[in-house]
Order: sequence, then C-alpha cells, then structure tokens
Amino acid sequence: MSDGPSNLIEVDYAPPRDGHAFQHMVAASSSFETVLGTIRTVLSEADMWIIHEIDPQMLLRRGGYIIARTRQILFFHPRYMVRLLGADPAALLEAPLKVVVTEGANAVTVRWPVPGLLFDRYGHDDLSLLGRELELIYAAIADRLT
Repeated sequence: MSDGPSNLIEVDYAPPRDGHAFQHMVAASSSFETVLGTIRTVLSEADMWIIHEIDPQMLLRRGGYIIARTRQILFFHPRYMVRLLGADPAALLEAPLKVVVTEGANAVTVRWPVPGLLFDRYGHDDLSLLGRELELIYAAIADRLT
C-alpha cells in the first residue's frame, strides 16, 4: 500500500492571524512529541477521554501534499455529554472538544476553541457553566506548556 503520490506538493502556510476571540493559542518551546505527550497527560489527569487523534499530515500526504507535523486531538467525557444533552441536545454539535498542534520553524503551536463562547451561543445557563468548566481543562494544558 502506498503512502501517496511520489511527486508531493509542499504546502506553504499563510502567516497565522492572531486575535481570534473564538480561539486561544500558545507557542510551546518543547518538541512536537513532548507537546503531544503533555496534552495527553493533562487530558488523562482531567479524566477526559481521547476520542480520536487525527493526523492531517498523513492524510494530506496521501492526497499528494506535504505539510508540517500536525495533530488534532478530539476529547470529551460522558459526564459532560449527559449535562450537554440535558440542557440542549442541539449543542451536541460542539462535542467532542478539539486541540490542534502544529509544528512550526521556531515553535510548536497549540490552538483550541473557547468552549464558553461555543456554549454561550445556545442561551442556556447550564451550557454556559459547562463551557466555563471545560475552559479549565484548556487552561491546564496552556499552563503545562508555557
């Protein structure tokens, strides 16, 4: 089985835009693998389940493109899902949560959506509270990486 075409096209990244109110970003000075390990550890300590890890680098390579090392880690837990469904099943669209890790020339960048903003959109106090609680997990990741 082939990993993709032999004439791969390198993807030039646009400069990242900062200041997105709907997401946070930290730059870690650790290696890509160390950052992934730290995120996995923090999620485990928070008793979160890693639902899936997506490797966009591998997927794009199969499509004929080369990108920098990148991972998307999807996570959640049934105790949060029960609360979400009890408040507004339409908010199921927001689960699982995600963290994206990208290797750059000088740093490994970690980005995630702001759960409070995601859940506030539904206009339900219980969902807003849930979003704020989930933000604490991301804060723990950021604290460990910086």
